[in-house]
Amino acid sequence: MDYTAKTFNIPELEGISSKSVEDHIGLYQGYVKNFNAISKKIPEYAQDSEANAHALSELIRRRSFEFGGMRLHELYFTQFEGGAKALNPESALAKQFEKEYMKLEHFEPYFKSIGNMRGPGWAILYWDAEGQQLLAGFSGEQHQGHFVTLPIVLALDVWEHAFLLDYGTQGKGKYMDAFFKNLNWSLVEERFEKLTRTQ
Repeated sequence: MDYTAKTFNIPELEGISSKSVEDHIGLYQGYVKNFNAISKKIPEYAQDSEANAHALSELIRRRSFEFGGMRLHELYFTQFEGGAKALNPESALAKQFEKEYMKLEHFEPYFKSIGNMRGPGWAILYWDAEGQQLLAGFSGEQHQGHFVTLPIVLALDVWEHAFLLDYGTQGKGKYMDAFFKNLNWSLVEERFEKLTRTQ
């Protein structure tokens, strides 16, 4: 089955240029295209998996990378739709932040510190239904470093392509400030509430 690149209704963002968003979406579309192309190749190479062992191993590794890039970017871009909205202090997510981090003002700098880790990757907030807790982590490549099986609540892209055009190579911190300034927390709250309703 071929995947189709999604479209996103992203308003003009403060601190993240339209050109940067356009280029970034182009990169996302490339992940979708590459995933589809690799998926078509694998059955062909698998007909003689012994002779094609090296090529297959690279295709399989690369396919998970492309898939991770596709899905994480879909989560990422969706978070800007509808324009910036503050976290509702009465929401289930806000109450979970209060329980674990005291308040959002403590979570945000902590999450940014994860994004500021050296190297490209993603700062990701997950929900662990079994432990009834939020878990934040860093995925150095989008198919590695995840909390296995845990659904994602918040995804922050900190690869250089996300901020290079607007802020240069040293601009990750300013870009993360802009990310949180433009974040539609109501969509993140809905994502979290869906996860907690299915427990």
